[in-house]
Amino acid sequence: MAQWTETQQVTAQGTGVDQVSQEPRTVEPGTLMHKAIPPRMVEPYLTGRRSIISGFVHRVADSDVSSPRQLHRLLSLGYDGSDFSPDMDEIYLLRWRAVGTETYLVPYSPEHGGDWSMKPPFTGTGFTAADGHRVAEYFTDPIPVPVGAEIHRIGRDSSDFIARYDGQVWLRPAEGSELCATG
Repeated sequence: MAQWTETQQVTAQGTGVDQVSQEPRTVEPGTLMHKAIPPRMVEPYLTGRRSIISGFVHRVADSDVSSPRQLHRLLSLGYDGSDFSPDMDEIYLLRWRAVGTETYLVPYSPEHGGDWSMKPPFTGTGFTAADGHRVAEYFTDPIPVPVGAEIHRIGRDSSDFIARYDGQVWLRPAEGSELCATG
């Protein structure tokens, strides 16, 4: 796991300025976040066998799109060993509102003042490799799935609300998306 440099710690503690882009990079409490999850991970979440969020995450406001192909491109999901492909029929998103800000690290490479070293499509700039669209990228160590988190299915022709977490179990709507609170 990468460690924060002094510059990144200062940024996280309140300057709110990204050292690479000079754009605000803190994740404020209440910010709607999401993480792409492959279809094989949906059942473990819904049955309670997986109860954490970890890895690369993004703000919904930066990357709210309507197709698996767009998500694959914008979130740079084409990394080595990825469960995702641009031709997938569906991608699932785990969405939640950020509670604290300290868990969202900006992954900078050594060239940008950090110590993250990964293969492409990782850029090390704190943004995904998407051409023509800047999507802020964050990394979180394992955190519990927060109350109110939701799973959405993004398909080629439609999107569906799947379930909402109440703190103990995932609630699935009988019909429609009455329980959906994030979009």
